[in-house]
Amino acid sequence: MDFIDLEEYTLSDMDALIQNEVEENIYLDYKDGRALSYDKITEITKDVSAFANSDGGIIIYGISENKETHKPEKYAPVTNSKITKEWIEQKINLIHRKIDGIRIFPIRIDGDPQKSIYVIKIPRSYNAPHMALDNKYYKRHNFSSDPMEEYEVRDLFNRVNNPQLRILNCSIEQKEGNEDDEKVVFSFKAWITNIGNVLSKDYKLSASFFNLPIGTICSYKPHEGKLLPMVICEYCTKFTSLSKETIYPKELIETGHYQFEVPIVSACDFLDKVYIKLTLLFEGGGKDEMLKNLEEVPTILYDKEEINEFIKQDHADFGSLDII
Repeated sequence: MDFIDLEEYTLSDMDALIQNEVEENIYLDYKDGRALSYDKITEITKDVSAFANSDGGIIIYGISENKETHKPEKYAPVTNSKITKEWIEQKINLIHRKIDGIRIFPIRIDGDPQKSIYVIKIPRSYNAPHMALDNKYYKRHNFSSDPMEEYEVRDLFNRVNNPQLRILNCSIEQKEGNEDDEKVVFSFKAWITNIGNVLSKDYKLSASFFNLPIGTICSYKPHEGKLLPMVICEYCTKFTSLSKETIYPKELIETGHYQFEVPIVSACDFLDKVYIKLTLLFEGGGKDEMLKNLEEVPTILYDKEEINEFIKQDHADFGSLDII
């Protein structure tokens, strides 16, 4: 899983960044621990708002970087024990408008509060633009946060009027066959949801499958519902599913119905070695991505208990769903 997609962050994740010399980029920024201080509050709001105004990302306070290569060098932790997660949240909330969905992960080196690293995960904001404490708007470039042009600020005000689509999950399922079959059949599908307040009519889901076993026969089901065959001949096979129905706010739809006939001798390799990259594009320049090994992909999206929890949240008077 990509570092940006992790749900939790530990010291071993920080070790990996340094050991693998992961370079700063448009989604990742390293900061010396001294950047979290009382005289750096404006800079904090500048950097955080820049990520929110752009495509989201992560700021790590507590790792120093090489200014020439933009690669992490060593730990430079926050040593002031008065700088806490709550203190950081208070300073971030000085940004106007408030940014929803920010997550802060404190990491202690040797369990010492005076040797702290703070990982701040900032989502792409649909309530942009966000103004820093110096009354300016910023955007994220590869290695810096730069002031936005007037037309860029105006464009961001329209972001709230666009849909907010997300790839919720995907699943792979092995179909039952006879023992004497020479191939194993797998079916794939994905789910996308609209977490915004505007309906979506124009979207496209692209799925790229890497390292498919030789001899795999791929097929997909377009609008007319027929399975069309494709034979894998290179390292990557790409499918594209265009919009077929309007996605209303808070709605979930199923899409991307693909099928793979894999030689039985390569069936294990299919799950162990194949990677999939999902890319969802939608109105207003929106984009969401997911990268997974097929071994990590669940066989079902939700179980009965999870579905009933959703029903309780959205339709408290509906009761429970009787799923066999």
